[in-house]
Amino acid sequence: MEAKLSSIELWLLVSLLFVLRYLILAGIPFLVFYVTPGRRLQRTKIQEKRPSGSQIRREILYSLLTLVIYGLGIWIFLEWIQDGSTMHYKSISDYGLAYAFLSFLLMVFLHDTYFYWTHRLIHHKSLFRIIHKVHHQFTNPTPWSAFSFHPFEAVLSMGVIPIIVFLVPWHQYTLIAFISFMTLYDVYIHLGFDPVLLRLGSWQNTASDHNYHHQNARVNYGLYFTFWDQLMGTYKKYHRKSMGNKIALVKD
Repeated sequence: MEAKLSSIELWLLVSLLFVLRYLILAGIPFLVFYVTPGRRLQRTKIQEKRPSGSQIRREILYSLLTLVIYGLGIWIFLEWIQDGSTMHYKSISDYGLAYAFLSFLLMVFLHDTYFYWTHRLIHHKSLFRIIHKVHHQFTNPTPWSAFSFHPFEAVLSMGVIPIIVFLVPWHQYTLIAFISFMTLYDVYIHLGFDPVLLRLGSWQNTASDHNYHHQNARVNYGLYFTFWDQLMGTYKKYHRKSMGNKIALVKD
């Protein structure tokens, strides 16, 4: 007879898995770009100044707190699945492979919309100091800052998951792919470097775009795309320009 994990054990297990994933997905880029970068990679650094060790420690501590909160959210999410209240389906063949791919894209676009508007909301002066100031203390972000949130912001950032699982028919593999993509992209925009190979098009919110948001909190609120920023007049395009051995962000 199989032993069933208690709610606390499940929460701790899921939180530990989140932490391990975070150490891999943020740790490898940090190792590549900050610990052992070659000259070519070093030239893609957005801000010349390197972040301090104390900043990196704060980024990690806040991120660990966020991941523990995410672990609790997954416990609630599993309860929803067990009682059958979500739009989950068990077999890819129920909706077809094409739908699985389209549902992934829908999740990304829904999240981008959710992120833009909730992000603008917590930049309101009545909420910024309470919720979002923690994240914006890192004006020169690193991959470790991707989840460096105040607990209130950590809870708010999970809000897209109920929207998806209750409104969009979803398969577990598609949802896992979406969450993995979300994590990787969040690490990318906080990378502090902007390699050309990671730029896919003018519609893309890049590491430079988001890095500038950490310096100027009134522009570039998007996550994956620049659509909402351009539509609402909050997009400020900056690009890197080589100035001898230095790299500067200059206006388009």
